[in-house]
Amino acid sequence: MKELTSKEYFNKVLGSWLGRVAGDFVGAPVEFVPYPTIIEKYGNIEYFPKPIDLDYVNDDEMYEICALVALEKHGSKVTAKDIAQEWINLLYTLNFTAEKIAIKNINSGIWPPKSGTYNNYYYDAIGAQMRADIWGQISPGCPEVAKRFAEMDGSISHAGIGIEGEIYLAVLISHAFFEEKIRLNIENSLKFLPSNSESYYTQMVEKAINLYDLFPDDFRKARENLIDYWDDVRKNKLVLTGVKGSQSESLLQKKRKRFLHTHTSGVHVLPNIGIIILSLLYGAQDEKDHLGKSICIAAMMGLDTDCNCGNIGAVLGAQLGAKKILPKWKDPLQDTFATYVKEHEKWKITELAQRITNVGKLIVKEKCKGKIFIL
Repeated sequence: MKELTSKEYFNKVLGSWLGRVAGDFVGAPVEFVPYPTIIEKYGNIEYFPKPIDLDYVNDDEMYEICALVALEKHGSKVTAKDIAQEWINLLYTLNFTAEKIAIKNINSGIWPPKSGTYNNYYYDAIGAQMRADIWGQISPGCPEVAKRFAEMDGSISHAGIGIEGEIYLAVLISHAFFEEKIRLNIENSLKFLPSNSESYYTQMVEKAINLYDLFPDDFRKARENLIDYWDDVRKNKLVLTGVKGSQSESLLQKKRKRFLHTHTSGVHVLPNIGIIILSLLYGAQDEKDHLGKSICIAAMMGLDTDCNCGNIGAVLGAQLGAKKILPKWKDPLQDTFATYVKEHEKWKITELAQRITNVGKLIVKEKCKGKIFIL
């Protein structure tokens, strides 16, 4: 049985959120900025690209706050419908892609899992992966529990590899509480996904690992090859599957094609998980600042940078714990976190971490018996 003290559990959840918020501030200024422009304007990113505005709000984390509220109300018996109801209760109108369509479905009485597929041609966009952190945080060292929660949450707005993205990131974070070697974590977490022959998501993770091995000293060369691989997948392999709705099949196909074959494909889960994996591996070469190096590499690689940098920060923050995160990344945050959630707009990061820790202790006690014990 693995053990955590309450103090160390809180320290690692706090680290995960400090990493998450720091990643947001590194990634947000370059979100969807064309890759050549990032190189020209920012060059070699080594710190926050812009001064931190503590009133800035990133929309990415608001779904995790809704999940926390639902968990506090329902505990380990929380359902996808419970979480979806909090989306309706607490969110403003700042919603995009799959989540926007899912909320429209829910408001029309279409609940999970149908809300994730009905007219939803964005079912494999990045949104579910983006909101995975909390499920790993409440399931330290219990990846199978993290997977179940992430799969449930993902069904609100996603399907297929879209949900696989949320599962994978949740499992990475669950493992990170005890696993200090990021490559081993990356490889072991793949065991919770379908096999290479069954999943484009698994294939993308393995492709990123292979590219790192091919170009261990050149993340830009690895990124170039990764994007070439992604272009082949999106143009020749991804199709509309499992999506039904009131719209004609031809209209859904048209919207799907527009998503995959224009700049909007930058929010697809596949190239972004590839960037996450590359960034985690290249960043590990900096033994003194793995977290900061990985976040900065992800920012330099482009696409959905705030999501990617945030997820990376959450994984490595859980691995390190708050005390081991360098002051250059955590001190400028001033323990402050803002979000677009009604009645939860301003937080102390320490308060948020404590509430997640409180929920996590209950989840571990009920769902991880014989595996994890929090002293």
